[in-house]
Amino acid sequence: MLIHLLIGALATAGLVLLIEYARKNQLRVKWWHWLLTVAGILYTVFVLELIVGFLGEDAPQAALVMGTITGFVAVVWGVLLRRFVFTR
Repeated sequence: MLIHLLIGALATAGLVLLIEYARKNQLRVKWWHWLLTVAGILYTVFVLELIVGFLGEDAPQAALVMGTITGFVAVVWGVLLRRFVFTR
C-alpha cells in the first residue's frame, strides 16, 4: 500500500518540478506538449505499478521482462520529451 502512495507522490513531484523548471527557464511550452508530458508521466506510473503488481504476485521474472519492455518505451518517451520540449 505504501509503495503505491510513494509512486503517486513521485509522479506528482515530478510534474510540479517540471512546471517550475519551465517557469524558471522561461520556456514556452504549448498545451499539447503538456498533454504529452502528463501522458508520459501516467505511462511511467503504469510501468512502475506493473512491476510492483508482478512482484506482489511473487513473479519476479515477469516483473523483470515486462518492466524491461514497457520501461524502455517510458525511457525513450522521457528522452524525447527532454530533447524536443524542455530545451531552449
